[in-house]
Amino acid sequence: MKFPFNGKEWYIDGFLASSLDSLAYNVQKDWDFVIMITGDRTVRVGKSVLAMTVSAYISYALNKLKMKNEFSVKDIYFDNKAMMKDAFKKPPYHVNQYDEGREGLAAAKAMKGVQQDLIDFFSECGQMNHIFVIVAPDFFKLNEEIAVARSEFLINVYRKETQINKDIFKDGTKRQITKLERGFFEFFSRKKKQNLYDKSQSTRRRNYGLIKADFYGSFTNQYPVGEDEYRAKKKDSLERFTKRKEDEKKLKNQDKFLQQAIANIKDNNATYKWKDVQTDLYKLGREMSIEAIKKNYQRYKLRVSAESEIKAEKLSEGFVMPNA
Repeated sequence: MKFPFNGKEWYIDGFLASSLDSLAYNVQKDWDFVIMITGDRTVRVGKSVLAMTVSAYISYALNKLKMKNEFSVKDIYFDNKAMMKDAFKKPPYHVNQYDEGREGLAAAKAMKGVQQDLIDFFSECGQMNHIFVIVAPDFFKLNEEIAVARSEFLINVYRKETQINKDIFKDGTKRQITKLERGFFEFFSRKKKQNLYDKSQSTRRRNYGLIKADFYGSFTNQYPVGEDEYRAKKKDSLERFTKRKEDEKKLKNQDKFLQQAIANIKDNNATYKWKDVQTDLYKLGREMSIEAIKKNYQRYKLRVSAESEIKAEKLSEGFVMPNA
């Protein structure tokens, strides 16, 4: 079926639209909803594209129900903290789309941190009556609180693989190749996704085929909010994410250096001076004044102490501050 949005008509699967209609209808009864969209443990299958269609359709449905909503590229986030900050400022019945893959795939530890942030956030934001469309890499790596309790249903996007015979090199010889196609999804209701999660946990298998989906559908490669605007925001987000990681790496290198500097300082007659610290930090790409180094050194010692008093005691045992 088709629906109007931003002055154009867009396609959405009829069964999927019906499920989204139910959320739009009920959210005005003091509910809030989370929709999970995953990518079948595969990248580049179109989950973010489908998420945009889902978000745009919900916005359309809310407006039809007289709940004013203007979903746009501004409501798409690649940073969980930015989404949480903005969500508290928005009026009720707003649609927010978040793509976890950008920051959650960096490492398992990062993914856990992102999910805990979302769990804490969802426990506080229920009264805002928002709808959140969350794009995640893998349903089975989600915390149970999000996968089972918080999310209303799961849409898993997958690719089709078809064996065909084709003269791909135009040399008169047909070869058997695997044709890959995007644009397909399977829908799991709240009960079905709970069964899927529980069965995966009990069998230790991460397979979306463990439970038969409620229904299967297709979607098109469309950008209701504007492809150029979306790609520009995604690019900017990636650049900021990369810079943040680089800054974190520099800070980590600085901490490692400070640890080594402490190990080099054994008594008041140590030849290692603050100027030497400054020179070595410069080699790590950190240009700092001696006064700033001293302050950072003190902050570092406090941070180590806060993390582990025992570790701090062992680290500082027998060492003194460098000579001024």
